[in-house]
Amino acid sequence: MIGAWRALPAQVQDAVLAAATMLLILGVPLLGSDTGGLTPLWGMLVCAVCAPLAVRRLLPMTAALASGAAVLLAVVLQLPQVGAWVTTAAFGSAAYHRDRWRSLPAIAATCWLVAFDLVQGRPPSPSSLVMSVAAGLSPVALGHILRLRHDQARQAVLVERAEERARIARDVHDVVGHHLSAIRLQAVGGRRGTPEDATRALDVIAEISGTALGETRRLLGLLRDDADADADAADLGALIARLSHQGLRVRLDGDIPQEPMPLEVRYAVYRIVQESLTNVMRHAGVAQAAVRVAWSRGTVVVVVEDGGRAVPGEPALPEGRGMRGMRERATLLGGTLAAGPRAPHGWRVTARLPLDEGTVHRDTEGAGR
Repeated sequence: MIGAWRALPAQVQDAVLAAATMLLILGVPLLGSDTGGLTPLWGMLVCAVCAPLAVRRLLPMTAALASGAAVLLAVVLQLPQVGAWVTTAAFGSAAYHRDRWRSLPAIAATCWLVAFDLVQGRPPSPSSLVMSVAAGLSPVALGHILRLRHDQARQAVLVERAEERARIARDVHDVVGHHLSAIRLQAVGGRRGTPEDATRALDVIAEISGTALGETRRLLGLLRDDADADADAADLGALIARLSHQGLRVRLDGDIPQEPMPLEVRYAVYRIVQESLTNVMRHAGVAQAAVRVAWSRGTVVVVVEDGGRAVPGEPALPEGRGMRGMRERATLLGGTLAAGPRAPHGWRVTARLPLDEGTVHRDTEGAGR
């Protein structure tokens, strides 16, 4: 029933609400014995009070003022109650749905409440006026509170979507950048070598392309919240074996435990190692690297080292998207990542990630090689 109601267009919902409110106000007095004063004019004014609810989202302030005007007219004509509570509810709805001049519904409701007391001929003593205005403004205050909660929820969704886009961008950079770098290196090497070297390079390029397609499919599986795709992608041993086949000899010390390491930590370790080794292929000018993985006291430590051209003390290079992505991955899991030259020469990346899933948070900070 609730699902069918929510499936209706907003205009239809408001029209049904206006009609139901109208029938309620018209029907309740008819159940009693005293029906004096229930003239056709009274019925028309009841309709005039309730009908504006049909456009309460499209024209929030107009609906509230029109309803309030009909209530005041009924009081001036000394007709029975036509539903003043409908007008106060309409002002509350206006406070929720109005995007600009958020204070206008409160001001208009206050003026209407004062006018309502005046046309009834009651001397507005300060205490009674305060009580009346406070009671009438309660729906307006409720409307403002509900709108604030709605805006906060919407902002949270927008932030979550932005973080998801950033995560997707990191994954795409890692997958595409890694394999394109390997393809480029093979193409350059094949062009400079013998025909046999070129043939072997084409074979490796074909293999790399197939792997890239497979990882892209797994990435799409991750976007569909496919946990199995995530587990398959985090195969660190397969990554190192593939890179060794492509010409980068990688020594692996330690291994990734299947349990109790959280799946998201395994995946982050995989991507950090992949991006670090991609940087070795791009920048280090060497064909060897070492990867060490160790875990203790609820923390997994990943170290990737090479013996490339970087030396301690040299001017720092601008950090790029790859290093920023690795640092963001570590930070999102409550960990840290450090990178820089090591003695006597080469580059070292060290990531420390907590194994406790409860430490995951959404802070981000950025810098990368």
